[in-house]
Order: sequence, then C-alpha cells, then structure tokens
Amino acid sequence: MTAAGPAPLVDARTASALGAHSVFVEVAPWRVMAPGPDPIRGSIPGAIPTSVMSDFAGRPTAESGHLPLPDPGDVRAALLAHGVGPADDLVLYTRRIEELSSAARAWFVLTWAGFRSVRVLDGGLPAWTRAGGPTGPARERRPAAPAHTPHAPAPSPFLPSESGGRRVLGVADVLEVADYGTLLDSRPMSAYNGALDDPRTGHVPHAVHAHSAELVTPEGLLVPPTDLRRWFLSRRAIGSHEVGAYCGGGVSSALLVFAGALLGQQVGLYVDSWSAWARDVSLPVERGPVSTRSAVVDTDCA
Repeated sequence: MTAAGPAPLVDARTASALGAHSVFVEVAPWRVMAPGPDPIRGSIPGAIPTSVMSDFAGRPTAESGHLPLPDPGDVRAALLAHGVGPADDLVLYTRRIEELSSAARAWFVLTWAGFRSVRVLDGGLPAWTRAGGPTGPARERRPAAPAHTPHAPAPSPFLPSESGGRRVLGVADVLEVADYGTLLDSRPMSAYNGALDDPRTGHVPHAVHAHSAELVTPEGLLVPPTDLRRWFLSRRAIGSHEVGAYCGGGVSSALLVFAGALLGQQVGLYVDSWSAWARDVSLPVERGPVSTRSAVVDTDCA
C-alpha cells in the first residue's frame, strides 16, 4: 500500500486554481517523443526546468541500465537551489501529451528521494492551456550548491528514501516477482517479443506484456480510474502478491508504478530494466508473444 498524502494526480483546473500554492516543475523527456516543432509557446509561469537525463537519472555504469537512479542528495540539492524544500507542493508536467511517463519518472525519483508532496499534472501543458491556464517564461536553471558535510549534521527534513510505497527492484527481486508474483513489461509488443536472430532480445521469463501507452488517452490524459483498475486486474497486477515493472530504462514503467499508486497498489520498479538485463548474458531471456506463468503459484486478485 502507498503512504497517505495528497492524490498524486491533479487535473489542470485544480492545478490552476491552486497555482500560487504550488511549485511547478517542467520535465523534459530523455529523448524526443514526437516529431515537429513544440506546439505551445511558453511554459507554466515560473516553472522550474528539469529533464529526465540531467535531474532524474544518474551516470550509467558498466552494470547499470542507461538511466540509473541519481544520488538522492543531488536531487534534493537541485531543487533546494531554487528555494524548494521537502514539504513544498510540487506539480510535475511535460510539454507534450506523449511524455506523461517522463513526469511519472520524475515523480518516482522525487518521492523516492524524500519529497513529501509530489503530483503529476494530468495531460501536461496541453491540458493546462485547454483549461485556460496562463503561459509565460520558466525560471532559469540554477546550479546546485556543492554538498558539504557539517561536523554535527542536523536531522534530515526529508522522508526516508523508501517512503511512499516506492520500492526499487534488483535482479534477484525481478526473478522472484516474475516467478511468484506479477512482473509487468511496459515496452511495445515488438520489443517484448524480441527478434528471432538476436538471442538477447525478448523479455524476462514469465513477464506479462503491459504496454504503458495503453494507459494514456489521445488527449494525453490518464485513462479513468475504472478503466485503469480493469487494466491492472486483467494482468493480475492487483492483490497482495508482489507486483513489479520494467521497460528499457525505467521511464515508461514508472508510469505503471504511478498508476498503481493511484489504485493503492504497490508496484516495484526495476530501474535498470532491459538495458541492463540484456547485457548480462547470465540472465535468462524469453522470446515470443505468449507470456507464461509459474505453474506452482496462483496470484488471482482478491
């Protein structure tokens, strides 16, 4: 179950009404999601500019995926440079409707790093402008102050890093969830199936295909709660058993974690995802369109 707090999804009209009491954070995706020029000029006035690559991912290593978790201290310092503290109400948004999962990745990292009130703007900047919200200049990026270690450090005002129901999965966890719980693969079906001529393509054995794009409407909004719950139930991803998610680099699968939180279902995130799994030749790979389940466990949802 997730920790108590504000609902992590906020609609544009509510966000606009509460604008003076919130800090808006614009999240750029790690790669271009749609061709063509940006359809909207300006940003939510005063928004803090961030990006998945520079603010919500760390430096890759030989063992990690291409978007590993950053140091939580760096995440905190970057926002503290803008005068944002752990108790401020953060509203995350993206500029395009295709980029909702990038806001979900930022939400995951910020809550994992201990920020207490973090919400995602449903529909992003397009929904904001449709609701009559103003646009204008964002803030300028500010370098984070260098970290220092005082002789007698004060208690941290941030929540513990695993607060809010956020769980980070390692390889052993992924194998266990795949065998005895439900492991969701949020990539497109072509990636899930793999290529016949490449043995390191495909999916984690027993993983269930769960393309995250199915959770977003053509307007860039998250699907309604009833549809969201039905989608999770159809994949046996609601219940007391362990549920986990992965993708290529821990961005699109973060949307499954976020959606699970809306339903009160904890979904662990394998941040390193397929970009690390495929490189490790000791790890098993399954190919083909048929997802399999362990025959020794029944995880039917209550």
